[in-house]
Amino acid sequence: MSQSVIKTMTRRTAASAQPPEDRYINREQLRALIPASDMTLWRWQRDPSVAFPAPVKLGADGRNYWWLPKIRAWMRGREQRRAQMEIS
Repeated sequence: MSQSVIKTMTRRTAASAQPPEDRYINREQLRALIPASDMTLWRWQRDPSVAFPAPVKLGADGRNYWWLPKIRAWMRGREQRRAQMEIS
């Protein structure tokens, strides 16, 4: 196999692979998971009853990033609470 074919196959495999779950996500990626406005997310972070995970400032630019496992856990907890409310 030629080097260019191997490189193309490697790129395709990497592109089709799922992104790792243990990683930080930016605001755009967070909003793709949770379709809520920035203001709603800000309010959720400050409301103890919602307990939305707080962002972490990373890098020299000081932008917010969220730890994906915490976001997934929050989403699972929210679904469980919703299911319990429907049963009651």
